[in-house]
Amino acid sequence: MVSQSTEENSVFGQPDENTLEQYHDVLMRAERGALMADAHVGYIMPIGGVMAYQNKVSPVGVGFDIGCGNMAVKLDRTLSTFDTSAALDIIEERIQFGLGKQNPEAPVDHPIFDAPEWDAYPNKKIASSLKQTAREQLGTVGSGNHYVDLFYDEDDHIWIGVHFGSRGFGYKTAQGFMNLSQGKDWDANFEQKEVLLDLDTPLGQDYFAAMNLAGRYAYAGREWVSYTLAEAFDATILDEVHNNHNFAWREEHDGQELIVVRKGATPAFPGQRGFVGGSMGDISVILKGRESEQNKKALYSTIHGAGRLMSRTQAKGDYRGRDLSKSAIKPDMIYDRLQEQSVELRGGGLDEAPQVYRQLKDVLNYHRNTINIHHYLNPIGVVMDGPEQFKPNS
Repeated sequence: MVSQSTEENSVFGQPDENTLEQYHDVLMRAERGALMADAHVGYIMPIGGVMAYQNKVSPVGVGFDIGCGNMAVKLDRTLSTFDTSAALDIIEERIQFGLGKQNPEAPVDHPIFDAPEWDAYPNKKIASSLKQTAREQLGTVGSGNHYVDLFYDEDDHIWIGVHFGSRGFGYKTAQGFMNLSQGKDWDANFEQKEVLLDLDTPLGQDYFAAMNLAGRYAYAGREWVSYTLAEAFDATILDEVHNNHNFAWREEHDGQELIVVRKGATPAFPGQRGFVGGSMGDISVILKGRESEQNKKALYSTIHGAGRLMSRTQAKGDYRGRDLSKSAIKPDMIYDRLQEQSVELRGGGLDEAPQVYRQLKDVLNYHRNTINIHHYLNPIGVVMDGPEQFKPNS
């Protein structure tokens, strides 16, 4: 195990050996790196990894869900007058969850569809196909650990929190450019492999433009969900916090311009706010980056969630959890935890149970010298893709 006191303070928490080995492998090809306390094994680059390059970008480092991130909005509604079950009904009615889902209310005239970065794709046919996918899926949430949650803060104000990225459009963008980086055709059979693209080359410039387009598309989707629900709840938004955590940015560190890739890590420059979600039965937080030596070592980054303790296969057993005798998580384990927290659940599965994740306060503690917590958000309702349903006893 590695603690915060080793690795020149660039490794936070206690990553397992496989995660640490993956981190060091990628670090060999980077200028600098950091590993967040919620880190776990990913594809090539660990989730929770931060890598800085000199004028290069790693498509596999950014990953498939380009622009995945969190948005939270504070409403002028308070807990005492808020009907959680009715609000969850509205979320299920208005928002689409699951792989490949389409949004019949998506704004097809959004300015993102007229952006010049569509020219970054190899040809008009590919760009047209991706634009069609993007139009259909704007404002859909997807599956896995992507969610729309309801919270209340220390003043009993209601918050909406959302977590998802660029959907099928981002996935196909990542896959296509990873193929091109390996000298393959756009739609060739896919192989995950780290190739660093020089941003002085046409391919590097095209990827960086397309990645930025997918990041803005993810922002547009999260905004559509948050604003649509606030209106449906007959509420006014008092505050909002929004950030990507799967992305690459041009940044200056110690006087050097670098391309910083964060894969499951939230930017946390001094004064910069972020929304970080815990599991369905845990708190979430609004935080702000601090100026500190430890935060410099973290490349001004922090966690993006609580971090998994258990793989999806371990949690749910065999494929799609059909044999519950092989699963580490049983439905009653989820329901008991949600009953304790008075959280109503619509969707989710065994692989998203609270027991699958670390406790957020424990993870945040490793970053206590790099961030300040501005709001603790207590969950009251969760909507995700999946079969589970639970309503706590009144």
